[in-house]
Amino acid sequence: MQVGTESSVAAAPRRQPFDQALAFISAVLLIAVLGAAAFLVYSVVQGRAIEQGATPRARLISDLHAQIDESPNDAALRVRLGEVYAAAGQHREAVRELNVALELNPDHTGAYLVLGMVALMQKDYDSADTYFNKILELTEGSEFKNLQLNRELAFYYLGESALDTSRYEDAVGYFKAVIRMNRGSADAYFGLGLAFKGIEDYLAALDNFEIALAFDPTFAQAHYEMGQVYLAEEDRINAAVHFAQAALLAPDSDLPAEALASLGTVEEWEAKAREALAADDLDAALEAALITRGLVPDDPAYLILHGEVLEAMGERDVALDVYAEALTLAPDDPTIKAALSRLENE
Repeated sequence: MQVGTESSVAAAPRRQPFDQALAFISAVLLIAVLGAAAFLVYSVVQGRAIEQGATPRARLISDLHAQIDESPNDAALRVRLGEVYAAAGQHREAVRELNVALELNPDHTGAYLVLGMVALMQKDYDSADTYFNKILELTEGSEFKNLQLNRELAFYYLGESALDTSRYEDAVGYFKAVIRMNRGSADAYFGLGLAFKGIEDYLAALDNFEIALAFDPTFAQAHYEMGQVYLAEEDRINAAVHFAQAALLAPDSDLPAEALASLGTVEEWEAKAREALAADDLDAALEAALITRGLVPDDPAYLILHGEVLEAMGERDVALDVYAEALTLAPDDPTIKAALSRLENE
């Protein structure tokens, strides 16, 4: 087995359910995410010709080739070049360099890691699993930090592979293995949540998405998936809250906006709330009022609506809190001031 001087070549990605594609980020080379299929095939002949020598990646490839010309037996350089090729979507060239690296150093876990990621991008899951399991074999019992990181990544990508092939029970085990090694991994908790969602253990899925959000409050995908779980459980209120948060955090993604649209417009829900309130159907009014707030969280008009429903339900203290929150958004609103004065004098 190799000594612990081998560099780790890649960091765990943020899984992208919004575009349903696998992505990874290079920690060593700071390579762009390989997330969308359009990026993976970005270079038509003309574009590639322009890129040659014109972009930082092209210059990096040229520099690495120059270094390899001087040190042709340096396996680490071959792995770095393979990784750059993989990031550019040039999979054949990547595999060529990585296989040469393994001829030079048959135990290079970094080479196996990038080969596995390339196989995942090509949806060759059997090959990917073989490469990642080889890393587990090579790193068993190792205490070297870099090898342990590659071991963690191998478990992570095995989880990704299991998710992509609907082997959710296997995915649970792989992501739990990552968490045992790195309890602060928001991505691993997110993957575990997806695995539990796959086996319809929705409570466990929500728990893990919440942990992912505790480590990374800007994790738009976790909010989106929580919305999907709540929707599956017919909890439209919480679904609206999380879809709205996902849309706020990922404004360029269509899926959160589409999920929100599937619930109906805020105007429709406001009308339902007022109709139910007028008919004294207070449970329906409360649900509709809360959904309007979930769809548009910062509009004082919908907080006022919520407060009106709570007043009708006899929930004075909660209504006071809602009106006070509305006042922070609209300090001069006479309706809010009147409601607060009325309730405070009861």
